[in-house]
Amino acid sequence: MSPQPLDLPFAVAEYEARVAHVQTELTRRNLDVLMINHLENIYYLSGYRTIGYYSFMALFVPRSGNPVHLTRFIEKSAVQGSSWVADTIFYPDTEHYLDAAVRVIKGRGWDNRSIGIDKSAWYLTIDDFEKLQGRLPKARWVDTSLLIENMRLIKSPAEQAYSRRAGQAASEGMRSALSALRAGITEDDLMAAAYAGLFRKHSEYPGLPPLINAGVRHTMAHAMAEGNPVRQGDAVYFEIGASIKRYHAATLRIGHVGEPSKLFYDLTDLCRRALDAGFAQLRPGNPAEAVDHAARKVIADAGYGDQFRHKAGYSIGIALPPDWSEARTMMLRGGEKRVLQPGMVFHFLPAVFEYREYGVGLSETVLITDSGYEILTDVEQKLFVVK
Repeated sequence: MSPQPLDLPFAVAEYEARVAHVQTELTRRNLDVLMINHLENIYYLSGYRTIGYYSFMALFVPRSGNPVHLTRFIEKSAVQGSSWVADTIFYPDTEHYLDAAVRVIKGRGWDNRSIGIDKSAWYLTIDDFEKLQGRLPKARWVDTSLLIENMRLIKSPAEQAYSRRAGQAASEGMRSALSALRAGITEDDLMAAAYAGLFRKHSEYPGLPPLINAGVRHTMAHAMAEGNPVRQGDAVYFEIGASIKRYHAATLRIGHVGEPSKLFYDLTDLCRRALDAGFAQLRPGNPAEAVDHAARKVIADAGYGDQFRHKAGYSIGIALPPDWSEARTMMLRGGEKRVLQPGMVFHFLPAVFEYREYGVGLSETVLITDSGYEILTDVEQKLFVVK
């Protein structure tokens, strides 16, 4: 008998229900087996988590019966300690991972069956897929991209509990970083303060590190801390995410050392009004684009439409580096006609950027409820000024 895993984030019954949902979809699509290569999806169905996802691994889910893990031999103890799936096949580092995949597929009799595969999986390369096709010519390969990701959009009550804890941890990381802000400190010092707050609330490593940038660099969206000093008169960009059992939440605030110009107060108020306009649309049955339209109108009407350069938000949940979002699955953006449903979680972040002038925004992680929304992050919505 296989040893029981040390720590399962959910009851086995919840995992079994998720697998059954996948198998129902396989039956509907007339597929015999699904080969899953995204660790986020493998984790969702099995509980297996490891930093070794840069090496080839797969979870095979047949139309009926239990899933099958395929992973490196070094991962054996990680699988045993984190996954409820007992059927596991390993490959040593002396065996090429594609040889191992072919070995499993042929050994299970799937080499002349229809196999669902995620062509958008980051860690399944074009070269690998073409070689699998060449070595398994009788198999019928069918693209099933986003099949599981779409199932993940609606979080169960147990998942929502992790999202709430992630919101608390992200908020503590933000408060910790903001409380350390002063002239003479470095971006790296602020990063350390952010991590201290995150870890106090038991966050794991997030899918992205904190985004903390001072001075001119605060106007550069997606820049990262490089140890630069914070000077008197600098604005500082803080966007901080947390992870609890790989479920993420994030929040964005702006700090300023010394009295800022009126523009920074005005833009902060503008982003707050954009948040409020979007919140009014955050209710079940509304199309996701309604949130973006409402927030964008507030900013465009104030004359800053060209500076609001991104979608208003995105789904957030299970994630590993290099991202903390589920944006590839669903966004709060124009053209997204799918409706909001209870259990969906989004990072909603109106912000405006102009290089060398300003980078200002506010964000919250929100859960769609039966009657509206719940804000999971908890940091005052204001410009944080240190005199």
